Amino acid sequence: MKNSEILRIDVPESNHIETITASTRNIVFGKVVRNFKKLTILTILAGTGLFFNSCSTTGYVTSEPAYYEHPRPQRPSEVHVWIDGDWEYNRSSHAYVQRNGYWEQPRPNHNYVSGQWQSSPRGKYWTKGHWQKNGQNNGRRNNQRSH
Repeated sequence: MKNSEILRIDVPESNHIETITASTRNIVFGKVVRNFKKLTILTILAGTGLFFNSCSTTGYVTSEPAYYEHPRPQRPSEVHVWIDGDWEYNRSSHAYVQRNGYWEQPRPNHNYVSGQWQSSPRGKYWTKGHWQKNGQNNGRRNNQRSH
């Protein structure tokens, strides 16, 4: 009978050990899942920030680069207007590259607003020129190039 008593005692103890092991496993698994969720959220936030930062075409520089006037090609027609050279930010060199001016036919009821350098706490940056409907004013220079 002693053997059967020992078996009865061992069985509840082994169940108790299995219960402790299972609850420890659940605690560890719960911690891993919570940490994985945190890591996933942080990765998504960092990736989103990098994505939107890479989409930005504005580059900041400490000083404006020197502008070199290039010779104008022959005017294609009497209606064409000259659009001054522009600046384009090169993300690999972290510098602005000059683009040559060009002749363009004006858009009806539009004026061309030249690009210009802007200042901010981060540095200087270039805002591109664009065609603007007559009568609109956004505070930028207007070259009065209209047709």
